[in-house]
Amino acid sequence: MLLVLVYILLTVLFFAFLFLGLVQCRKHSFSAGFYFFLILIVHKISSYFYSPLLSKFIDSLAKSNNPRPMGMTIGEFVSWFSLFPTIIDLIAYGILVVGLYKMWRNKINPQY
Repeated sequence: MLLVLVYILLTVLFFAFLFLGLVQCRKHSFSAGFYFFLILIVHKISSYFYSPLLSKFIDSLAKSNNPRPMGMTIGEFVSWFSLFPTIIDLIAYGILVVGLYKMWRNKINPQY
């Protein structure tokens, strides 16, 4: 029971920090940071819907005799779908790094 409460508390704190970062980036007109936090918030929310739907889809694939998608086995299919959250995180961090680099470059060499 305590573990569930800690999990809920950490999830709420994580969402609060993401939302606070989103608001601060919007307030200071840092668009790369805004998109970074927006992508992470949408990704975190979608993970609650993505996992159950994917497990139901995989169960239906295992029970049916229909041809597998793209000729893959169920294990290969699961492996490919497990990469999507990592790719989304990579895209978000890439946007943040490029935005920070551009901001740093403009502060060192301002263009009037």
